[in-house]
Amino acid sequence: MAVPGRRRWSASFAALVSAAVLTLGVVVTQVVALAVNAASDQQAWWWGLDVIRRYPFPSLLVGAVLLVVLSAVALSVQRSRAALTDPSQADDGAHPGAAVRIEQPRRTGVVDAPIGELPTVIRGRDGVVADLLAPSAAGPSPVRVLTGLGGCGKTTVALAAARAARADGWQVWWVSAVDGTALVAGMSAVAREAGAPAEEVAAAGSDVALAGLVWRWLERVPGPWLLVIDNADDPAVLAPAGTSVAGGTGWVRPAGSGTVVVTSRVTDARVWGHRAGLVPLGELDERSAALMLLDRMGRAGEAELMPAAVAVADRLGRLPLAVHLAGAYLGSGVAEVGLTAYLDLLAARSVGMVDEGAPGWGTRDPRRQVLSTWEISLDALERQGRVRARTVLRVLSFLAAGSVVPVSMLDLRVLGSAGLLSGGDEGRVELAAALAGLRAVGLVESAPAGTTGGDGVLMHPLVAEVSRMQADREGRRRAFLAAAARLVVAGDRRLHPADPGDREAWRLLAPHAVALRDVAVQLDADLCAEVVGVNNGLTYHLVARGSYPAAIDHGEHVAATAAQLLGDEHPDTLKARNNLATAYQAAGRLTDAIALSEATLAARERVLGADHPDALMARNNLAAAYEAAGRLGEAIPLLEATLAARERVLGEDHPATLMSRHNLAYVYQAAGRLGEAIPLLEATLAARERVLGVDHPDTLMSRNSLAAAYRTVGRLGKAVRLFEATLAARERVLGAEHPHTLRSRHNLAYAYQMAGRTGDAIPLMEATLAAFERVVGTEHPETLTSRNNLAGAYDSVGRSGEAVPLYEATLVARERVLGADHPDTLTSRSNLACAYQAEGRLGEAISLHEATLASRARVLGEDHPDTQASRYKLALAYRAREEHTHPEGSPRGD
Repeated sequence: MAVPGRRRWSASFAALVSAAVLTLGVVVTQVVALAVNAASDQQAWWWGLDVIRRYPFPSLLVGAVLLVVLSAVALSVQRSRAALTDPSQADDGAHPGAAVRIEQPRRTGVVDAPIGELPTVIRGRDGVVADLLAPSAAGPSPVRVLTGLGGCGKTTVALAAARAARADGWQVWWVSAVDGTALVAGMSAVAREAGAPAEEVAAAGSDVALAGLVWRWLERVPGPWLLVIDNADDPAVLAPAGTSVAGGTGWVRPAGSGTVVVTSRVTDARVWGHRAGLVPLGELDERSAALMLLDRMGRAGEAELMPAAVAVADRLGRLPLAVHLAGAYLGSGVAEVGLTAYLDLLAARSVGMVDEGAPGWGTRDPRRQVLSTWEISLDALERQGRVRARTVLRVLSFLAAGSVVPVSMLDLRVLGSAGLLSGGDEGRVELAAALAGLRAVGLVESAPAGTTGGDGVLMHPLVAEVSRMQADREGRRRAFLAAAARLVVAGDRRLHPADPGDREAWRLLAPHAVALRDVAVQLDADLCAEVVGVNNGLTYHLVARGSYPAAIDHGEHVAATAAQLLGDEHPDTLKARNNLATAYQAAGRLTDAIALSEATLAARERVLGADHPDALMARNNLAAAYEAAGRLGEAIPLLEATLAARERVLGEDHPATLMSRHNLAYVYQAAGRLGEAIPLLEATLAARERVLGVDHPDTLMSRNSLAAAYRTVGRLGKAVRLFEATLAARERVLGAEHPHTLRSRHNLAYAYQMAGRTGDAIPLMEATLAAFERVVGTEHPETLTSRNNLAGAYDSVGRSGEAVPLYEATLVARERVLGADHPDTLTSRSNLACAYQAEGRLGEAISLHEATLASRARVLGEDHPDTQASRYKLALAYRAREEHTHPEGSPRGD
């Protein structure tokens, strides 16, 4: 990479040299003009020299001015180019069209702390914090499960442990287990920070494989570290299919140099197993609870208040959350009473709550304590004119508790149309006042919304639970839930699932979309369909960013929810199945992808009509799945029909039409019809650059496919240049280890090999194969292609001892994963036969060649180039057997 300072110096030097040359040219011209003028009796000058002859000195002055201007322009152009190419000056803004690198930055310390700023002093929990971080007496550190009722301060204690560990130099990670999607995303980030490449965890073949991979990387992390898994109140979330929390095979496991802390309301030791040490967390002692109350009031040093503080804290059951809320209220500008009068209000409120009907609530139930404190706070806010505070609290409680809600997500138009806020500027003032009041009394906490530091709020899960209960009692649950759903739908409309610039926004929206997915049954039919639509977009987004296991997990939930609530043939149900099939195909689950794609296409044609855009999309996706499975005879006619229909229905330059054109060209190439493939690829690339832009992921796909076609026909110089440009763009746009980037790197390495640059090819192939194995798994079709080509590279330089075992392993895996007649399996069989032949194992080689030729003739056709190659290689093997020798230059591979 060029050094930025050196590049700017080069630009300046070039501009100065240009200016000097031009100046010399003017001076020489001036001298020549004067000499000619003196020696000539005729005035037959062409215009430029005639002007110089007549006005020599003004001409020199004008020339000098022009040179200065040209030099400035040249320097400006050089600087502009440097700004476009120099990473130190590139625009990293997440706006449409920006070349944004989507790989998340590595971070250490408390990650995404869920309750805002931790208090400086944590009362009454020092011993618990020390126990959590204490080393194990023998063997690996056990899992510590911090258990207790909601509101007892589990998250605060875990945060205190995280702060203490970080201060001692530990590496610390924080993951939310509020639902499966949040857990997968969080553990993916942990694996990346533990050293795994950016897309490794997200692209694993299943949640089970993902969990195993995360812990393999964590076991390699040197030195002490702490992983906190917060809000694990549903143990099923911690146990992917076929695994067990108690057995240590799920998401929670002991690890050598690390400490794992889980916070949960589940106190049953059988759930956690013998490897876990339960750390029960109860109420605070009397003194600690009173001091915590005074801390929150900002009056910690006033000893005379201790008796009253003890009485209030005791009335609240010394529950940390209730004490926090009471102290936040009493220490705010909202409070209208002191400690003694507040105790009287608590008594009245608490009795009132029981009298109004809270069945099963005892005097020390945490929900009762929380409700008592906050109702006093909300009453005071209303008396001070913050009349919408209670309403805003109710709406927030139906979003994902414990996840940041960006303030920008609280759309005034949505809340206004629902009658929850006033319209226009008045509603804006009401919302700001409500949020300020809720923050002041501690019912919500401030939190940064995203990496850009936007304004956001967090709500404690117990506060959200009690608020939803209150909405039920008020008979307004459906209204508040609908408002929350419409906020999420409105947020989704501003995003595109495949735009890297929207990735951070999708990260913030995702937990709220999932939360509403799980309660969509409570919405009316139209709004339910819209919530399913948002979650369909989330599946698409997860596929586009290469997070295949997360996409499959989410997509299966969405498809099941849509079928249950909307019906099997509702358009949004069919879209959910289409997106799930796409996720299956991306993850290499071709049998599942084809079955689901066939069913989805049949349903869409029946429900929507054969030419509906959604039906055409399903037809295109099914053809792509057929191609991936090697069923070219079914893929080509389906793609040809789809392209013709899209050109007729959508137009020739519609992005969907361009996708069909690209896919058809790609399958032509796979079928050996290169004379048709290359012109179609060239035209599609030009159209995509014009319509979508040069760095759009679809444009990069076209560029990669065209380079592969050039490589196939031997135009290696053009292929290498195009592969190098595509790889650089994908690294910049998608990230260094996105599956598509790895594909580009693999293709470039293979092109190097074909061009005779094996010294460049083999190290790049080895690194790419290792990356594919980490990112998509050891038996993903992409990994098998990479392994086959590395074996071919070894073979080409005489390293047959390494090539043959790799060929054999690849053939066995392809037969198992893709089937015996898949074109890639036939390629492996042919390559192994050539390797056997080179080693003199002619009997084995001829048997393989004969079987490969028969299969290729049946699957690909007699005239396919691969079939012809097999026929030629078999002939060479027969000749070698007759001559009992190995002909030089015998071709290897396909």
